[in-house]
Amino acid sequence: MNGPDIVLSDLSLDYGPESVLSGIHHRFEGGRCHVLMGPNGGGKTSLLRSILGLTPFSGKIALQWPERPGNIGYVPQSAAFESSLPLTVTDFVLLNLSRRPLFWRRASAERRRVLEQLARVGMAERADRRMGQLSGGEQQRVLFAQALLDDPGLLILDEPTTGMDETGVRYLDELIADLNRRGCTLLCVHHDVGAVRRLPDPLVHVVNREIVDTGPADTVLAPHKLAQLFQHHSRKKVA
Repeated sequence: MNGPDIVLSDLSLDYGPESVLSGIHHRFEGGRCHVLMGPNGGGKTSLLRSILGLTPFSGKIALQWPERPGNIGYVPQSAAFESSLPLTVTDFVLLNLSRRPLFWRRASAERRRVLEQLARVGMAERADRRMGQLSGGEQQRVLFAQALLDDPGLLILDEPTTGMDETGVRYLDELIADLNRRGCTLLCVHHDVGAVRRLPDPLVHVVNREIVDTGPADTVLAPHKLAQLFQHHSRKKVA
């Protein structure tokens, strides 16, 4: 399914007296890979949470699907699992597939579907491991597999490579390229300039309370602009 355009109209967000996002008017084109970059505290994650409806905001956010509304997947920056919690990788992914209690018998078709998604992120061989026994990067890959179960037309990723080793990053790069070819709209917070340059034709948006620059990665991440990219709360437009 082709993903939606995301249209922001006068989007603002405050946390108490502090303005985090201010008067944003912007369109993220459907079916493209969009990367949000900028300084810590500039509002990148707050923007994602607003689009997901997880935090209150003023203004308007519209998802303009080309046909009928589709599914939305979300991969948070990290999750914590107690090592003693008897929740296997398969159990965790199945939680997103059905509302039935985990101890009920699962259909073999459901388990096959879960294993297929785990294989896409290189985690099928760890399907019976407890979530709390995995490394942070491996947990992140499982979160990614869970987000893919509903075949999302919009996938939102918050620092998806957090804690990942080189193997995990490679799986992620391949998945993003595949989703991009299928017409999924991808919206991703990232801080690694090198990783962003490896993505398939990404559009980069610099967020610093407002969107101060946007365009192809080669343009926005040009060497003469990099020093300004993470400059905290600078309201000067990037030339």
